[in-house]
Amino acid sequence: MGFATHDTSSQRLLITGVTGFIGFKTLLVALERGYAVRAVVRHDRHISELAAKSQLISEAHEQETLDFAVIPDFLACDKWPGVLEGITSIIHIASPLAREVGALLFPSLDHTYIFTWLTQHNQSEDYEQDIVKPAISMVNTVLEAAARVPSIRRVVITSSCVTLIPFEWNFTPDSERLYTVSDINSHPKKPYGSAMEAYWASKAYARLATRSFVEAKQPQFDYVHLLPSVVFGPDDRIPPDGAAEELLKDSRAAVIAPALDGSTNSPFPFVGVPVHVADVARAHVDAVDSTRIPGNSEYITSSDTPEGIVWDRDAAAVARKYFPEEVESKVLPLQGTLPCIKFRLDGASTEKAFGWKFTSFEQTMRELLEQYLRLKRNATA
Repeated sequence: MGFATHDTSSQRLLITGVTGFIGFKTLLVALERGYAVRAVVRHDRHISELAAKSQLISEAHEQETLDFAVIPDFLACDKWPGVLEGITSIIHIASPLAREVGALLFPSLDHTYIFTWLTQHNQSEDYEQDIVKPAISMVNTVLEAAARVPSIRRVVITSSCVTLIPFEWNFTPDSERLYTVSDINSHPKKPYGSAMEAYWASKAYARLATRSFVEAKQPQFDYVHLLPSVVFGPDDRIPPDGAAEELLKDSRAAVIAPALDGSTNSPFPFVGVPVHVADVARAHVDAVDSTRIPGNSEYITSSDTPEGIVWDRDAAAVARKYFPEEVESKVLPLQGTLPCIKFRLDGASTEKAFGWKFTSFEQTMRELLEQYLRLKRNATA
């Protein structure tokens, strides 16, 4: 598919959430494409930490094609005017729960990354105040700030596939229905019975808030919502001499569990809708280009659609196919499990709009296992 040329030299992107799994990869892709970037972080120390993780980031910072803005509290509206000066597009990936969780951002099914935090805070006296309202406030704060800066023409926002369905779907899933971006959980059931249920609702309300803001305010910019599924794959933040344990934090411990010994099994099932982190990052940067992607639009980012995958079966098959020696020696014992719920998604519309195919689950899992085994060897080197 041919597209008009997009002049990156005239663009300056602002990206939030750059310390997270998706945000870090998105920052790398944007810099590789030649964009000037302002990256938002919550603490000064994050600047040196990011530079230490990537030569590209370090060099871009030195060459002043990358600068940083420190905003400890995203709801502090007084910080935004100066931060947005000269920006042409925003890629908003950060989550309002990231500070409390202290984990990687997983805005697709980020409940898999923040499950532990949500479980620990399940006795909150006010889910609406503690979980739902911050999500809505965060997106509104960013949109309101952007509306005051004439140079901003597009805002790309990371939403989630969980917004397509109500929380109750997990217990009585309609596994044969094909879900598209026209689906949205527009009336989450109240009262919320758990922190997880409130989180689920918060993602839907944030998506609705963006629509409502643009319809009501008619700002000078348009928006693109991206709805990732279960984001996984190799983590570029981990150095070659890092430890395998770094790769087994949060949800990645669960997605790789079927190849391991059972110690990283998830306490809850996942939907069988994977997507490579590199594809999610690529989609975020592609979405900035209005000559390719129309405004006020939404796209599901998920591979192996519409039927999806079965985590146990398909992860084990990848291990046996590409790493037979490690399976034989029990380095990959294939004793873990990850229960799976079928979730049929429309990824074809996204592939048509963006002009490329999603990386298959087989290739993504292969790359993740390659990184795991490489890091595992570090412990015995």
